[in-house]
Amino acid sequence: MERTDATPDLVVGGEIEMAYGAARPRLREYVLGYRGYRLSSDRPRRRLEVPTDVVTLTFGFDGEIRLTDAVAPADTASFGSVFAGLRRTATVAEHSGRLHGLAVSLTPQGAYRILGPALGDLGGRWTEAAAAFPGRGPRELAERLCEAPTWKLRFALLDAYFDARFAAGRLWDPSVTWAWEQLRASHGRTPVRTLVDGTGWSRRRLEQRFREHLGLAPKQAADILRLQRALLAYERRPGWGGARIADHCGFYDQAHLVHTFRAMVGCPPTAFFASRHAAEAPEPTDRLAGRVTTAIQLVDH
Repeated sequence: MERTDATPDLVVGGEIEMAYGAARPRLREYVLGYRGYRLSSDRPRRRLEVPTDVVTLTFGFDGEIRLTDAVAPADTASFGSVFAGLRRTATVAEHSGRLHGLAVSLTPQGAYRILGPALGDLGGRWTEAAAAFPGRGPRELAERLCEAPTWKLRFALLDAYFDARFAAGRLWDPSVTWAWEQLRASHGRTPVRTLVDGTGWSRRRLEQRFREHLGLAPKQAADILRLQRALLAYERRPGWGGARIADHCGFYDQAHLVHTFRAMVGCPPTAFFASRHAAEAPEPTDRLAGRVTTAIQLVDH
């Protein structure tokens, strides 16, 4: 694959076209990035997507993707376009090898500005994108995105859509914002008791407000942030070993880290990173820079 000179946000190869775009500056507090893709392989693909603090809105132009909970595989569904809120457990995403669409990465605050308390009603479940948003706006946007002749025009359409939606949307409760910032700054290590004391709410009220704003309880949100820190430590500090990573990330010991990792990702860290490093897939592995999000697997017919 090579990055073209004429369009520096475009990566092309024999089976793949990937386009990356940043939202206009005033949107970047809420929109982390756009990622367009066109895959034309005859080999099925499987991606193991670990929990992150990112909400994803995917517009499918061609092809369908099957999503399965990596820990509870009975939870599975297929989508053309899909809205995926924060989830405490990993997702297995599979498709035929031929797929065309565009994914938007949103902060939880950005998702809330569009959906309001309805975000909490989704409870971290996947849902057809059009069903998650009121009115015909998303359907019309999806049609216009599909018909647009270039990725640049598609990203501009998204900028205009989010500009309008955020202007009319609801902001997070300031106390939820404070509590979320405490969790993010500590990579999930701030005790819930500290959040209760800082907001002045009861533990029950704190959980209710978190579920409304993020779709998860504070403890579940903290688990995601702590897992992300552990994933980065495994990726960037291979010489540390599990015991040191566990201590660095706030786990009791290595056994606690491995148990939590398995409960959230569906496999131990060794298996996840072995799969991640062994795959020879043409597309980039991670969905966002600075995060470990994905292990890619090729699937035999």
